[in-house]
Amino acid sequence: MQQPIKSALLSALIFPGLGQLSAGYKKRGWLIILINCVLLYLMISEIVQQAHNVINTMQKRGIALDVEKVSNITSSLIDFSSNSYLNSLLIILIISWGYAIFDGYLISGKK
Repeated sequence: MQQPIKSALLSALIFPGLGQLSAGYKKRGWLIILINCVLLYLMISEIVQQAHNVINTMQKRGIALDVEKVSNITSSLIDFSSNSYLNSLLIILIISWGYAIFDGYLISGKK
């Protein structure tokens, strides 16, 4: 397999930054990995916080945990489409991931 395609696929399918690492660009690869790990951490912590809010609300109301009730409470408390912080993180993550794919392809072709 040609190196540019291999680097792009590593960044696309496994994790952003791996294509840069495989092409020998260690600092760039680790920086991209770090940025994407931070973005994923922030997204997951926001989602966990929202889940924690749902559980607290259910406990305060004395509602038993079952799938239908959790779904109803979640839809009344959380509107993920209007969560601008989470949406912003997702957009930045998608852009960062796309950059890693494009960059992995380009830098591998230079060698």
